[in-house]
Amino acid sequence: MKTRRKRFFLCVVLVLVFGLPLVSAAAHDDQVTEETIDAAVKRAMTLFEVPGMAMSVVHDGEVIYSKGFGVRKIGANDTVDSDTLFQIASVSKAFTAASLALLVDEGKLDWEDRVIDYLPDFCMYDPWVTREFTIRDLLTHRSGLGLGAGDLLFWPAGNTSVDEVIRAMRYLKPVSSFRSKFDYDNLMYVIAGEVVVEVSGMPYADFVESRLFAPLGMSDCRASSSHSKGISNRATPHLLIDGELQVTSSSESDLMAPAGGIQCSAAAMTHWLQMWLSGGEQREKQGPEGQPLISPEQIRELLGPVTLFPTRDLMKENAGSHMSAYALGWGVSSFYGRPIYSHSGGLWGMTTFTAFLPEDGLAVFASNNQMTAAPRAVVFEILDQFLGGDQDWIKLHHDEVNARHQKADQAVAEAAEERRADSRPSLSLEAYVGTYRDPWYGDIFIELVDDGLRFRSARTLQLAGPLEHFQFDTFIVRWTDRQLMADAYVSFSLTPEGLIDRIAMKAVSPATDFSYDFHDLDLHRVRESE
Repeated sequence: MKTRRKRFFLCVVLVLVFGLPLVSAAAHDDQVTEETIDAAVKRAMTLFEVPGMAMSVVHDGEVIYSKGFGVRKIGANDTVDSDTLFQIASVSKAFTAASLALLVDEGKLDWEDRVIDYLPDFCMYDPWVTREFTIRDLLTHRSGLGLGAGDLLFWPAGNTSVDEVIRAMRYLKPVSSFRSKFDYDNLMYVIAGEVVVEVSGMPYADFVESRLFAPLGMSDCRASSSHSKGISNRATPHLLIDGELQVTSSSESDLMAPAGGIQCSAAAMTHWLQMWLSGGEQREKQGPEGQPLISPEQIRELLGPVTLFPTRDLMKENAGSHMSAYALGWGVSSFYGRPIYSHSGGLWGMTTFTAFLPEDGLAVFASNNQMTAAPRAVVFEILDQFLGGDQDWIKLHHDEVNARHQKADQAVAEAAEERRADSRPSLSLEAYVGTYRDPWYGDIFIELVDDGLRFRSARTLQLAGPLEHFQFDTFIVRWTDRQLMADAYVSFSLTPEGLIDRIAMKAVSPATDFSYDFHDLDLHRVRESE
């Protein structure tokens, strides 16, 4: 009776706070059928122009749905099924956090241990932050760095090593106080993966595959791009460029595996979701001596909210989600008055979303081979079906995306209208030619080609293209690879003597992916003596 009274009290509180009725998923799961899920997936694929998609649903410990739709690659006949591998991108972060939890369970490290005790070369811009930075801090997006700081080291794919990532941290300037603000980052997860390597003595991918995938029966998953080579049943990434669906190259690399490089099928992900719904246990295979794979204590650590972040208006208005936080590899919020744990993932030409409602024993995973919000939209649509809601989450997400792009397009158009079209560069074009160096990113070259300036990166071959004069000493680099969708302002500054001194950069469109952190570059001209 005591438990029943507690549940009743919780229901009353949530109804009063959120104004939403709490309904058990069990009361509505008879209304969710294979046909209703099929219809939702197909509608999302049509609306978002998705070539291929895979989805799975776990309820009350059982896999009730696991299916693929469409094709792995346009122009080919290879269809997507539940065993097709997709890049799950940042959904990988939960696997990195779980890997560290395994090591905590073994007594090999603690969440409050300092990073420098395992990686002595780790160094932040502020020495005090370096000294205080813990393993937990690596996973909670509260480092003080800006959104996506340093992502240009591997986005688009560049020739960067883990050692270079660690070295870069000391040059990235904070935008907020340590542990005071949420700003999503990827580099910290790359470093977290290196902690796994240092403590376990195993390569990151080998550790994840042997300590997580194998015990859970996730045979279709690979923890790095190099481990997935030779597998034919893999989805190919696509982009929508000027209304045309195009195949694109993959941005996957072994470097980014701990932050977003894992590849899994929808069928394999059901085992992962079953573990979370069971509180760390495995349905068929157990850990050593029959123990849960991850202890209940560490499951609580992994799912405990740490860093608050703003809730999206779409979720506030349609699901009563008024609090959001980041735990360790998972986002935490509420959905119709019940706790929800979720994470999205996006890589070049592929996106993923997964969520689970522990109180309802319900979990959903979706991935597609296009840069769309379709997986997120479908997951919420299916959760809504189970909970008896009446929102059209597919349309809501589609409208949100359209509104964001319209706003961005308007901002670009306004900037073009306000520019001083009659202005000219301060100096001759030859004066801008040279090598410019950023302490964490490296060198870029401004070259004179066919009477025009051209930008070229030493680290990232794709970042190359002509400079188009915008106004005064600001140009726009139009990347030759138009699939990048990330043209950027290149602004030159002069010394009092009238010589070119530095370059500042900024994405032209507000809709540019945050991993193009051009604004974090501080490019100074390299003199002959340097």
